[in-house]
Amino acid sequence: MSLFLPLIAASFAAEPEFAETDKSLEEAEAVQLKLSAEAGASWTTGNTDFYTGQGTLMGSARWSANKVSAQAGALYGKGYADLDADGVLGEDERKERLESARRFFADARYDRFLNDKNSLYVLGGALQDRFAGYDRRTHEQLGYSRVLVASATTHAVAELGVDFAQEDYVAGVDPSAANILAGRVMLGMSQAFNERVGVAEQVEVYENVLDLADLRVLNTASLNVGLSQKLSLKLSHQLLFDNVPVSGFQKLDQTTMLTLVVGVL
Repeated sequence: MSLFLPLIAASFAAEPEFAETDKSLEEAEAVQLKLSAEAGASWTTGNTDFYTGQGTLMGSARWSANKVSAQAGALYGKGYADLDADGVLGEDERKERLESARRFFADARYDRFLNDKNSLYVLGGALQDRFAGYDRRTHEQLGYSRVLVASATTHAVAELGVDFAQEDYVAGVDPSAANILAGRVMLGMSQAFNERVGVAEQVEVYENVLDLADLRVLNTASLNVGLSQKLSLKLSHQLLFDNVPVSGFQKLDQTTMLTLVVGVL
């Protein structure tokens, strides 16, 4: 995944949320549905010529002491490449666009709430990211979620679990596959400074229990500025650090996104 700043993005989301309990069990008797979508694009022509598009779908259903949530997304880009590295895109190099980004992912999760602040969860997901070395990566996860702070302006949650991943790498990588058992720790927080401005931060750490050098850190930070009752502007940054990446690939990936958020539910 490459650095990505879309020029135009649209999202149908009421508010950012962590995948955990966020309402009391008494408030969850009726089915509560949420659905959001985000899309962004960047296109450059002239001396350079490339385009990139990204989209994400997220949804959840909450009833009684149960919650099912899912999300899926894609990042794709193509452009002309300076194959001879002379700093100029020649006519021969403009004949065919080459892929510069291709990432697809999907996750589904079930939470069972024990009380207002505690829940158990199970999750399954899949990923394809050729530019990070993954031809296919599936994983299963289970764990415990705990709300640390819940107020009108501040929300904080912590999660602890285990993750089992099956990784198949792109051609040319040796070894060609691996299975990884990792412990997972997540801390997330959102803070509203006033009715219009708020921030959110989520940090996940995965530690391979069989190889302690294999540490992965995922960090997502966002700034939300309300434009009206239904519209807000969101600037987000995602960082993925893998201390033992797929052989031949970089340790660090970053994504920056500017999004227009439209509240629906």
